Amino acid sequence: MSTTEPAGADGRGPLSHRRQVHVSWGDCDAAGVVFYPRYYAWFDASTHRMLDAVGLDHHRLRRDYGALGTPLVRAEADFKSSATYGDVLTADCRVESIGRRSFTVAHRLSLGERVVVEGREVRIWAEPGADDGPPMRVAPLPPAIRAILEGRPAEVREP
Repeated sequence: MSTTEPAGADGRGPLSHRRQVHVSWGDCDAAGVVFYPRYYAWFDASTHRMLDAVGLDHHRLRRDYGALGTPLVRAEADFKSSATYGDVLTADCRVESIGRRSFTVAHRLSLGERVVVEGREVRIWAEPGADDGPPMRVAPLPPAIRAILEGRPAEVREP
């Protein structure tokens, strides 16, 4: 199951996404609980699925917007309880805030009503740098991208 939609009660609001995460044996450490780096990988995958679902996959970001992507510049997590092999977690993410050149995605993974982990990612809008400088530079979010992240109607550029 995977859904992407605006989060607001009125059908508008920041972009959000929900998916199921099946915990496999390889996700766990010797104690039989999920090894903490896996949560960061699930955060990242959830963010990319949310963006993909509204037509903002990396191919389109590069081709239509000239972006290198939305690199991660900060990640944090608060571990509330454990999960183990065989659990099916509900992974919720939503755009929490939008700056001029970055946006923050809030994450929550739960097992039923029990919260397992909450976290945040800060991502920037990255474009190619100048030929004589660093290969990447932070740039302002394009208006169409900002509108999509805010949950407002916007046209994703067609090729």
